[in-house]
Amino acid sequence: KKHRLFVIFVVNKDVSYANFIAYLLACTLTIALVVYLGIVQPFVFNIILGLRNSDNLGTLTGSLALYDEIIALPATLFWGVTSDLIGRRFVYASGFICLGTALILYQYTENVYPHVLLCRMLFSVGSSACTCMMTGTLSDIAGGQHERGRVAAMAGMFAGFGGLVGGMGLIGLPWKLERLVGDAENGLKMALSLVGGVTIGLAVIFAFTMPNLNVKDKPSLLQRIKSCFRKNSSSGSKTDNSDIKLENPFKVLKEGFIAGRDPRVALAYLSSFVARADTVLFTSYISLWVIAYGEDNGAMPLMRRSSVLAFAGVVGAVGSIPFAFTKLAPGHDSNMAFVSLVGIGQIGIITTGMTLVNGAYVPERYRGSVAGVYSFCGAISIMFMARLGGHLYDVWMRGAPFVLMGIAHIVIALFSIYVSIVTPRLEEQDRKRKEEEERVEMDERRDQEVVSY
Repeated sequence: KKHRLFVIFVVNKDVSYANFIAYLLACTLTIALVVYLGIVQPFVFNIILGLRNSDNLGTLTGSLALYDEIIALPATLFWGVTSDLIGRRFVYASGFICLGTALILYQYTENVYPHVLLCRMLFSVGSSACTCMMTGTLSDIAGGQHERGRVAAMAGMFAGFGGLVGGMGLIGLPWKLERLVGDAENGLKMALSLVGGVTIGLAVIFAFTMPNLNVKDKPSLLQRIKSCFRKNSSSGSKTDNSDIKLENPFKVLKEGFIAGRDPRVALAYLSSFVARADTVLFTSYISLWVIAYGEDNGAMPLMRRSSVLAFAGVVGAVGSIPFAFTKLAPGHDSNMAFVSLVGIGQIGIITTGMTLVNGAYVPERYRGSVAGVYSFCGAISIMFMARLGGHLYDVWMRGAPFVLMGIAHIVIALFSIYVSIVTPRLEEQDRKRKEEEERVEMDERRDQEVVSY
């Protein structure tokens, strides 16, 4: 059961225009905030905390990213399972509240440990929820398997637009406010407060407009809580909802990992590994590199989805590796081609990965858990890549994190080629499995009719 929105999008019949627009806006805001924090954090070090490039800022940035992902690892799994049990809307709104609160608190930091660390950990809880739901909500919206690619493309486009908003729009806000208040530190603090406040305001709107279709016929959160109290009650009384069956969250989580046995889902998980590392490494270290260059120089300058993913990996590698070895300022005009290729690769990996992880071969009832594992893989990548990238930034060269990005793109390109080779066999297995399930269902229906007769 489906209908059309904006003529070209075939979506679930229960998805309204407000639901669809809210989801796309959430995709934009999620990536915009992740990019914004990655870019603005070095300026927090520099302007608010008074740290300079000589203070091993590469290692410091990598360490904070590591601690961020230590929180994100369990958080993505928790949010994924929670969304399967009580709905995507609650998780999405909670995530944006955490993001907005963390940004507001950044202005009050007086040291890296524990102040910045605590803000970063709260931000991690929020970003885990939002990135997980960006993936999990997609299949709820799409009207069918063939429509998921189109919806994923639109979500990827809006996510890419979010990168532009964070990297080219929001990042200029502190300096505009500086001209207003006459002080760089207060301008940065006002910007953090403004962005954080708007995020919390949008979270309230999302709490009423975000799609919540996966729990349409399930008991609400309040009913589940009441059911738990009834089970623990000594009265033994039984009311309308006392027989609500609470699914074991660990079983739901296990299904998310089991889904990775399918190479197509495994490829989606790998795409998350590369895409998240891309986003964090690029935004964190390009900003740090620009500041360092300024200090040093006295200035501040239609194929198979797996095939598409292979192409995106190659494009990202072609952009990342030459950019890593540039001798010019990172913001020099001659580097824009490389940066553009990196961006194209990122959008391709994000969009295709989201489509793969929402394929028909993923059990519908466990899509939230699969989305949680998808985000979990991204968290793993940042723990490893950001920490190693920060160390190499300090001890080798400032372009070192982008060498790691290039290697990751090459790996995903090679694995994508493998999945492209085995996909015809997997699709044939899917077809036979579906035919067998339909045959069994028809036999059961026939037996029931005989019994009734």
